[in-house]
Amino acid sequence: MEMKHALFALLLLGYAFAGLSISDYSVSPETIEPGGSGYVTFTLSNPSETDTVNLVSVRVTSAEALGANRQFSVGDVEQSSSTILTVPFKSSDSLASGIYTVEVRAAGTTVTYVYNAVTGDFRTDREQVEKIASIPVRVVRNPILTIQLSSENLDDVTEETITVSNSGGAASNLRMSITSSGVGFLNTDEVVFGTVEDSAQEAVTIDARGASDGATKLTFLITYRDELGEEHNTTKQIPVTIKKGEGDFRFSQQAPITTGEDDTLTMSVTNSGDPVQDLQLTFSSSSGVVLRGMNKVEIGDLAMGESRTVEIPLVANLQPGTNSVNASLSWVEQGENREGTITIPLSVKSDSEVGVYLDANPTPLVAGGQHTLSVTVSNLGSYSIQGVTVDLDSDALTLLTVQPEQYIGGLDKDDFSSVQYKVQVGNVQPGEYNATVVVSYRDASGASISETKPVVMRVEAAPQSGDATGTLLLLAIIAGAAYWYFRMRKPKAKQ
Repeated sequence: MEMKHALFALLLLGYAFAGLSISDYSVSPETIEPGGSGYVTFTLSNPSETDTVNLVSVRVTSAEALGANRQFSVGDVEQSSSTILTVPFKSSDSLASGIYTVEVRAAGTTVTYVYNAVTGDFRTDREQVEKIASIPVRVVRNPILTIQLSSENLDDVTEETITVSNSGGAASNLRMSITSSGVGFLNTDEVVFGTVEDSAQEAVTIDARGASDGATKLTFLITYRDELGEEHNTTKQIPVTIKKGEGDFRFSQQAPITTGEDDTLTMSVTNSGDPVQDLQLTFSSSSGVVLRGMNKVEIGDLAMGESRTVEIPLVANLQPGTNSVNASLSWVEQGENREGTITIPLSVKSDSEVGVYLDANPTPLVAGGQHTLSVTVSNLGSYSIQGVTVDLDSDALTLLTVQPEQYIGGLDKDDFSSVQYKVQVGNVQPGEYNATVVVSYRDASGASISETKPVVMRVEAAPQSGDATGTLLLLAIIAGAAYWYFRMRKPKAKQ
């Protein structure tokens, strides 16, 4: 009897702790913009040490404009086990800034065997198990800020008007300071613009008495709060020319150059000072810029206010983004030889490129068959890439995967990663069919890039029923012959 009571208590213990748990949730990215997409990831587990939760289904709901509504089956979740689930979502372009809730509801059943100590019988109880979790998703329309100076030529002390334009969400409590060495606002550390919805202007005085002559980039630190009240810092740079002595030249790049490749830099050179003759330029040996086929660039004579476009063959061994490159100048002014140094901001783009490889399981692809396609993406560029997503499309296939776009994340140089698609091949004729793989990512400079890679797939004919019948008949004949040979033949008489 004591053993029966012990068994009964053990069953009750399992009954008490049976259930589901939803934990360790995360949202990627942490904040999205209206029209943006992301992923909700969470862990579904069964903390019970005795009971399996059967036929578990998960229902994910959200505001219709957030686009996270999904329902799918998980199957049985055994005791003390867990699985990680990821649910994609894509918000509407008209979704207002705010904090939205994604509700995850997991449900299943448990089977409990109950012992009746009086009758000595067992019975089976089925109980519905359910767990609900709410996951917050932050949606905010980020400000898109640009700044402009009324003049990009600075003296020792210059009166300026700064215009801040905003084409995104409202930016409140916007403040601005200058972080460039030797330059700042006169008599104040920062300028306050308040709330900027469209544009705002402030009259300022810029003190450049501590800076060196020549072309440089003026760096502004902008602090503001977004529509959810979260504070952000961003920097903006404006190319300026500081004129504190003789020689006043401005160099303006016309198009980005590609890092590490033979390229041609196209620049506009403007002389804002006195007329000069025989203006020449060369880059310093430590600048990362190497001229091709020459040691110096001859720009020639420039009158006051005159501009000239020059094309310079070079190789720029520079990081993607905007780089400050040191250069030396020599010229003749009023009959005297002059020399000077300047800093030229150069915009450099990445040599980013990806490769795509498609593999099927099982193989080959057959008309009407279901297969798993593995899409492998490799980073062929010189720098890492981030936020890699893959989108597969083909007229010959029907995707059984929930989303055509799948997320990979970051890929280092020479790195690769794969995503899988469950597909149904259409009832098509045998032959070659085109598929398109669109790979989107951010390169090392932060620019968004989308590459479309065509892939050719070979589809074979589905096996015919007649072929299968013939194969089965052949197997039956072979099996019968083997049976006769080993079982039915008579032993030979002894000699």
